[in-house]
Amino acid sequence: MAAKRTVYHVAPSGERAAAAGVKWQVEGREGRRLLHEPHRTQRDAIDSARRHAKEHTPAQVIVHARDGHIRTAYTYGDAPMTSPDERGRRTGARGGLF
Repeated sequence: MAAKRTVYHVAPSGERAAAAGVKWQVEGREGRRLLHEPHRTQRDAIDSARRHAKEHTPAQVIVHARDGHIRTAYTYGDAPMTSPDERGRRTGARGGLF
């Protein structure tokens, strides 16, 4: 059985944190430890999340845009058999999940 993948999310901070100068955050769970790191820039948050992911493989970093949509994802270790947009699709079928 494959090890459970650690997932780190890079997302915009809430309004209160943004008012204090913290614009981005990294959130994830490393075993029993809950990770919550504030960062001033998205680039700093992505770099930090990627560093954590490389130390805790298999892992994935999901980067969200300011509006909350997923902008990109990085996978470390074993890659999933199918990407999220291929799940639910039959061979030769058109369309995605919706």
